Amino acid sequence: MRILAAAGARALELAFVFLVIAGCAVGRADALTIDRVDWTPVAVDAAPAATANWTRLDLPLRWSAAEGSPLQGVALRMSFKLGAVPAQSWALLIGHATNGGRVSVNGRPIGAMRTSDADTEVRFRRPHLLAIDPALLVAGDNTIVIQTAYRSGSHGLAGVELGPLSAMSASYERQFFAAATLPWIGATLAAAIALLFGVLWLRRPDRLLALLSIAAALWVARSAFFLVEATPGAGRFWLLLMYYSATGGFAVVITLAMLRLTGRSQRRDEWATLGFGLFGPLMLVVTAQHATPYLDSLWVPALILMVALAFGHALVQRIRRQAAPHVLLLVAVLVALVAAVHDWLLTGDLAFDGTTLWLHWAGPLVLLALATPLVDRVVRVLGEAETARAELETRVREREQLLKRNYERLRESERLQVQAQERQRIMQDMHDGLGSQLLSSLMLVERGAVSQPQIVQILRESIDDMRLAIDALAAEDAGLLSALGNLRYRMEPRLKAVGIDLAWDARGLPEEIDINPDAVLPILRIVQESLTNALKHSQARAVHVVIAVERGGDAEWLVLRVTDNGKGIIEERVGGRGLLNMRNRANRIGAQLKIETVPGAGTMVALRYRIEHDPNSADTRLSQLNLNTEAVIERVRRV
Repeated sequence: MRILAAAGARALELAFVFLVIAGCAVGRADALTIDRVDWTPVAVDAAPAATANWTRLDLPLRWSAAEGSPLQGVALRMSFKLGAVPAQSWALLIGHATNGGRVSVNGRPIGAMRTSDADTEVRFRRPHLLAIDPALLVAGDNTIVIQTAYRSGSHGLAGVELGPLSAMSASYERQFFAAATLPWIGATLAAAIALLFGVLWLRRPDRLLALLSIAAALWVARSAFFLVEATPGAGRFWLLLMYYSATGGFAVVITLAMLRLTGRSQRRDEWATLGFGLFGPLMLVVTAQHATPYLDSLWVPALILMVALAFGHALVQRIRRQAAPHVLLLVAVLVALVAAVHDWLLTGDLAFDGTTLWLHWAGPLVLLALATPLVDRVVRVLGEAETARAELETRVREREQLLKRNYERLRESERLQVQAQERQRIMQDMHDGLGSQLLSSLMLVERGAVSQPQIVQILRESIDDMRLAIDALAAEDAGLLSALGNLRYRMEPRLKAVGIDLAWDARGLPEEIDINPDAVLPILRIVQESLTNALKHSQARAVHVVIAVERGGDAEWLVLRVTDNGKGIIEERVGGRGLLNMRNRANRIGAQLKIETVPGAGTMVALRYRIEHDPNSADTRLSQLNLNTEAVIERVRRV
């Protein structure tokens, strides 16, 4: 079984060698590879005794200690033979020395790597390069000794080479890139993917986006395990828990993603996959790390098998042209499975003489492969949404223009209808008022019952009544205030002609007062009647007109007061036809009319009319239309 595993592993290793063979071949002709090591236990920080018993072992060398083992020391001795002392500087390249240690050549120290002590545990997963002074070397047999210390867990020594410093430096840089730089690159890439797709998932909840974000975050945690070299004594447990949790979680997420993309996302499969992914971390906690060797030898390959089964199902789906992951993802998962098998065989001392873990670059490749279709889908969905939004905005704009045209026509129709109704009403008023007055006056003239001054007065009143009707008819375009201004313009000279000063107070009024057109003419007639009474009967010296808009609660009121300082209304004239007409007009428009008089002091006529804003007017509906269509467009733009 070991031979078959080694043969298969060699075949897998050849697939990777072609990627780096060109760089590895440069400068390696003069390198010496050490493949044997002598082992002897020593006291911590103590040199091996001259009488120590050495055990000959093969490299790569891996050994383990039970959990809870105390700090132990070991000396590792390696020999090599030189035909002559080199003239140039040499170097010792150690591809994998888990516990570091002090290194000496022919009994002379050449350098030291940090090693475990009473408070700290060291785990190196990167190569080390130590320069050797040629003066320390001799022709013939030379000896290298590494003194190190270790506790529980697995430990190893592999990839020991000697050669010219330039050749070893080039090899060291390649190995350092694979062992230390690649995890950093993978972790950085995974962090960027987790952040980007995590934000996308928050903005647009999608299960695949969530799985990708979780997988990327787990890969960051797994990469941190290989980048942390020294931890406090109690920190090793948490580091191992993070590693097994991230490893199991990453395998679970990739499996769930494959199942979901094939349409086989059933609850029982998901829970079974999640439970198996949690099995390793739980066993680590329950057994207080004692299950670590079994997790590495049994649980980790079972995770690989779980992902392989999901991959096989997805591949069959793809071959059958059914729902399946993207080809890019299938290729990436296949590469990751090969890399996972390689790393398991390498760390389990089943095959390989190298020290490079392939998952450092294969894991981020899976993340990129899973992200690429998602990015493509997100971009496609955003493009479709943008196109749909543009089309919807165009349709809304066209509908807005159509609604505007329809409501413009409706407003114009209503305006013409209101004008016609107002003209009809004013004509009826002129017929009942001015027409009736002219007819009765004509009858009196024909009978000779009126004098010439009386005829002049009748004609003047008729002309005033006609002008008042004309002002009311024009009030729809010019407004009530303009009609009142015309009335003031006609009445002021007459009042001055008899010695009455007219004071007109309209300060603080808005530019327009929006009242019902049916109320304009009655209000004008009431003001005209008040001024006419002051002119004819009051014998006043001054008349004061106040026009104001008052607010009471939620209502607005138009207030008009006409006050004179004349003799007041005598008793026998109260209830006369002029006052009765004013009250009737006020009642007809729903206004409040109040007449107060003080004999010898004057009279005040006060009109109070509630301003009712018409919500059914064409202008109001058109403004609401503008607001509503603008709100629709703004809402569409936010989609």
